Amino acid sequence: MSNRITDIINGHINEALGKEQDLSIKRLAICYECPISKLTSLGLICDNSKWISAKNEVSLEAKPGYTKGCGCRLQAKTRLPHNHCIINKW
Repeated sequence: MSNRITDIINGHINEALGKEQDLSIKRLAICYECPISKLTSLGLICDNSKWISAKNEVSLEAKPGYTKGCGCRLQAKTRLPHNHCIINKW
């Protein structure tokens, strides 16, 4: 199994078991302020239909120096201590 799939599974397990709650709360506070985060019926996601620069500039298309949103459910991703934001906000 790939590391990405393992991370997704482990993030959701941590969420279901309430693990890494303090870490997740700190990280989610940052995510809620991010211009490419999107609240959905599944929770907060890093919107993979948008790109973001290190200066928080947003684009709807690929541009040099911009990174595409990862598409992750952030309530799960933020519970993985070894994981990080795509533009290193946490």
